[in-house]
Amino acid sequence: MSVSAAAIGGLAAMTASTLTHPADSLKVRMFLHGEGVSGKGAGVSIVKDIYRSEGVRKGFYRGVTATWLRQALFSTSRFGVNDAVQAALKKNGKGDLGVARKVFAAGFAGSVAASLSCPADMVLVRMQADGRLPKHEQRGYRTVFHGLRTVYKEEGVGQLYRGLRPLVLRGCLVTAGQFTTYDIAKRALMKRGYSDGIKTHLMASTMAGTVSTLIVNPLDVVKSRMMQSRSAPSVSTTLQSYSSDFECFARTWRTEGIRGFYKGLPATFARQCPQVVLMWVIFEQYKRLFTVLASKIQ
Repeated sequence: MSVSAAAIGGLAAMTASTLTHPADSLKVRMFLHGEGVSGKGAGVSIVKDIYRSEGVRKGFYRGVTATWLRQALFSTSRFGVNDAVQAALKKNGKGDLGVARKVFAAGFAGSVAASLSCPADMVLVRMQADGRLPKHEQRGYRTVFHGLRTVYKEEGVGQLYRGLRPLVLRGCLVTAGQFTTYDIAKRALMKRGYSDGIKTHLMASTMAGTVSTLIVNPLDVVKSRMMQSRSAPSVSTTLQSYSSDFECFARTWRTEGIRGFYKGLPATFARQCPQVVLMWVIFEQYKRLFTVLASKIQ
């Protein structure tokens, strides 16, 4: 079912991401707020500032085309690869995989998917963060494809893969956390007598969303800061420059401490948990619809 799993998973994630995009935009702004400044936290005032200065569409839905492309590449790939790897690991195509093999399959799928979606993810971060920059420093990408072309022409193809290492690690851990937790929780609930319905899907996906939120926040901070930054020192006092993701991690730790890696945690939870819940609930409904349509065609 790898092809159908990929298509259904990608469509479900794109639908969910459209609904949670405002929280994702807020999350990125909070990650970058007070970058490199000790003790400077992000508060509720950021929401008011974005709404006042940019409005709903430009402030909270800026970069939605990049979200669609990212999910089309990331979630389509990870659902398809995970399904294919699990099928390959099963003996004679039968039986249930153990937890370790499920974690491996999901982690591998997340790593591959993150590698494929890195350029779209990088443009997404820049589009979401553009409004926080002074007018003369804003990039002004109109769509994700305009952003990809601009980065390629002005900064080279390598810049499209800036932040790749933390992104791949994030993709590996978050997919392993989401997929494995959802599968284990759903099976455990059904063993307790719950039916394979929306109530079960909601409870299992909420557990998966909570686990993935705690895993993903520190990696998201480093990834977002790398993608927003310049590779070379800049005269700008707004944009930071990092030579590598290791330098980004070290400087964040040195200037902001452990709290720096958990900046925007409420916004991450507000985006990640509903995103995961919506993705799995929609996935289950799309899967049922696909099964019905397939049976009618046959």
